[in-house]
Amino acid sequence: MQRIDDTNKRIDDLNKRIDDVINIMLWGFGVLFAGMMSLIGFVIWDRRSALAPAIRKTKELEEREEKIGRVKEALKEAGIL
Repeated sequence: MQRIDDTNKRIDDLNKRIDDVINIMLWGFGVLFAGMMSLIGFVIWDRRSALAPAIRKTKELEEREEKIGRVKEALKEAGIL
């Protein structure tokens, strides 16, 4: 009878250890996935903030080119070009 009780205690202890390991793994995966999502969010934010000056400069150049085109048209109409 004593051997059965000792075996049951060891099995209970082993079950507790397995539960602890599973709990640690779940926390670890949770932290890992949270870090991955944070990294993806940062990459998206950084990409947008890095592209904003390029987009602004492109718009400025397009407006400038449009103004130059209007000046050329005006000069052609005036017969200067």
